[in-house]
Amino acid sequence: MNRRQIRVLDFGDGSEPLQLDYPDSRIFSNCSSYGDRVLGTSWNEITVHHRGQLNYLENPKQAIMEGLYHAVDGAEFYPVFYQDGSRADTFLVRNCKAAIDNLFNLNLTISLDRGASIPISVQLGVAEYRVSQISPPFLIARVVSQLLTRLVQRDGVGGLLNLDNFGARPEFCNIVVSLGNPSILMNVCQVIRNDHASFRVNGFILSNNHIRNVRPLTLFSNVDYALLDLSGNKIKSADRLCRALEQFRATELKLDKNPIARSNNFPGNIRSLEKNFKVVNGVPFEKLHKAFSPLNNEIDLETDGSRLDANTMWKLPEYENSQDWHAFMVPDPHHEFSKDLFFDYFFISVEQGLSEFYPCYYKYIETEHVFLVRNCYDQIAHLVNNFKLEMCVPSTNNSNEERSVSYYLRMNVATFKQHHVDPEQCIQKAVQRCYVPQNRLLNLDRFQSNECLQDVVVPLGKTNVLAHILSVASRQFMTTCSEIRLCRNKILGVEKAHVLRRMGNLRAVDLSHNWVFELTMIKSLGELPLKSLVLHGNPLCRNYRLPSEYVRAVTELFPQLTTLDGVDLQTNPGQSPQKNFLCDTGAYELVGEVFLKNYLLEFEREEDRWNLSKYYSEDSLFTLTCNYSYNMIQNHQTGPMMQRISAYRKHARNLHRNDPSNAANGVYVGFSEIMDVLMALPRVSHDFHSLQTDVMHYDGQTAIIYVTGLLRDEAPGGSKSIGNIFLGFSRQFVVKFDGDGLGLGRRARRLKITNERLNIMKPSSSMIKNAFSVNYPDPSDRLLEEDSLDVKDHKLLLFQEVTGLISTWCTSIVEEAEWDFERALKLFIQKNADKEIPDVAFA
Repeated sequence: MNRRQIRVLDFGDGSEPLQLDYPDSRIFSNCSSYGDRVLGTSWNEITVHHRGQLNYLENPKQAIMEGLYHAVDGAEFYPVFYQDGSRADTFLVRNCKAAIDNLFNLNLTISLDRGASIPISVQLGVAEYRVSQISPPFLIARVVSQLLTRLVQRDGVGGLLNLDNFGARPEFCNIVVSLGNPSILMNVCQVIRNDHASFRVNGFILSNNHIRNVRPLTLFSNVDYALLDLSGNKIKSADRLCRALEQFRATELKLDKNPIARSNNFPGNIRSLEKNFKVVNGVPFEKLHKAFSPLNNEIDLETDGSRLDANTMWKLPEYENSQDWHAFMVPDPHHEFSKDLFFDYFFISVEQGLSEFYPCYYKYIETEHVFLVRNCYDQIAHLVNNFKLEMCVPSTNNSNEERSVSYYLRMNVATFKQHHVDPEQCIQKAVQRCYVPQNRLLNLDRFQSNECLQDVVVPLGKTNVLAHILSVASRQFMTTCSEIRLCRNKILGVEKAHVLRRMGNLRAVDLSHNWVFELTMIKSLGELPLKSLVLHGNPLCRNYRLPSEYVRAVTELFPQLTTLDGVDLQTNPGQSPQKNFLCDTGAYELVGEVFLKNYLLEFEREEDRWNLSKYYSEDSLFTLTCNYSYNMIQNHQTGPMMQRISAYRKHARNLHRNDPSNAANGVYVGFSEIMDVLMALPRVSHDFHSLQTDVMHYDGQTAIIYVTGLLRDEAPGGSKSIGNIFLGFSRQFVVKFDGDGLGLGRRARRLKITNERLNIMKPSSSMIKNAFSVNYPDPSDRLLEEDSLDVKDHKLLLFQEVTGLISTWCTSIVEEAEWDFERALKLFIQKNADKEIPDVAFA
């Protein structure tokens, strides 16, 4: 700072400016005392003389602050007006005598984590303090109090105080706040405890705050909380952690991405907390200690075994007959890849025609992905000779270029022992556990999540591995199994399906939500007498413009099928709806249990509907339209039907019947308004077989999801005299993701709906006919002569050419018009005039 003139600092936050006049020109450096000076309440200036030697660090300022916090040894210390410089950083502090004394005790030198020593200098009394000037403790207390009124929800758990990355909040732009300083964390905890709203707190999110010592949490002892999230901090000492949390209780404790979680003694070093927490890092505490791994207890990766890398590959033949464990060490310093994504990339290089390759005891240690293998010398030789120990990383949305990651091995790191994992035994047990005898069903859905495979990776996406698993299953359930579910296993194709011939009663296979791009990739299933096949959620579904094309292509390979994607082909041949139209394979999760399915199920249950609030924010928008008008209701239905439909029309935004000047009144903003509307709507049930979904946009951060189908408006109180009402509906969601690595398995993402539109309409007679797999004839409906399949195809193609709509919208409108082309065109014109068709609905 320039000390030759008076400077005025106006922070623009309503506080009184600081006038820096430097009345005392003395600057202290490299000394242990400030003599007879009295610190008082004036502002002091501290300069950190790093001389540009920290530029190699990712965050030099953070390194400096951690060194300062360590030096002041827990004393109150609130830097204000921190200024980065090329050779020195400066900031102001006041009312921190204990901290300044500790700095002088260290001869005005701070030490960084990496061992470097940095000199500092201090100039006392550079500005007079006035009561109305900026006050860091007051500002922190105000922010915490505000957050106590805005508790958040995560993974269905509400009442969480979100202090994640607390120091990065915009309110702290003029001060430096880090919960890594125990005095600041203590200040925050005291504010929470003394606030009248603290009784509402059900848990704490303290992630990503550089915390090393959690002793201030003793203020919350002997209270039962749902969550304590300490992930992404710098907690190293297990003894200090266990002492601090001795009286703290919560359902779940999160410690991932802390040094303590990467230590060789974890989780044994926190065993004393077993009565305090039920779950740690997504794993039940009782199973946490049973999760044995040689990487934790037997192997020292620094010294055990022999290193094999690009310079020593010539040594590989020495290990051809080895029965020992070999460790793969794949660098990932910024933990860019999750476990699932890492193995997706790694298995690109694994050769399917060689030995089965089952990674065991996977763990991310410090900066590397580590796993063990054995008895697969030919695969290791393939990776060494053909790929030069490099893992291919394909191009993504964020990077248009392929790249490779070099890795190395440590050979013979440990001998195989009886208590070590045996992949083949694990597979046998896992397959056995997946069988449901009462349903004669082998449920291999998300096979890798099977508890028996906790310590071994079994990639069903590799066709040779899938063939082996199916062979194991066919031997175990030769005559008993009638259905196999292989959903959500990243399967690319099915080969050698003839091994399933041993299952003489097998009639159904479910391959939904996999990575099958072409029907030819599963043609070997045609050797089996299958009657039912489920393929929706695979990329191959997007190869066909019309549902009838999709059905024809499938039935050509599987002519004996009677059911496709849950739809009976015999009662409606060729018009089975194509279930999912996806713009990107990454969007599979959105139309399944991750979002859409759960959303619709929670909407059905009145007692659970309030849970939908987790999807909305204060900025969310919601509109409801209802095209089911009173003149569509038959005379004998008028009373009860009008009453039921009015529940939707009351909140609808239909501009053709409302005053356009009041259109904004039908737009609901914020989760409170939206939930009031949703809770007021009648109880319904969705016909999930009728649903057609379209993810019209997906880039990993945002998505536009469209779903249309049939629902049943349930009679109030289950009254049969009133009866149930079938309604057509469509919902469009615009969603965004604002969090990763969440949930008990650290695989979830936080999803918020930014814009939603719900449309209620009259269902077509064909929709009612097939509703909930039972006939629901309406005697008042006009019986229409069914068009032939070719005529319907022609109408859909012609309608698409005329309107320019995408396939799902064409099918929806034409079916709503009951295949009357003239009525369909009029309906399109009306919907377009009422702005009910979004731009993304046009091809």
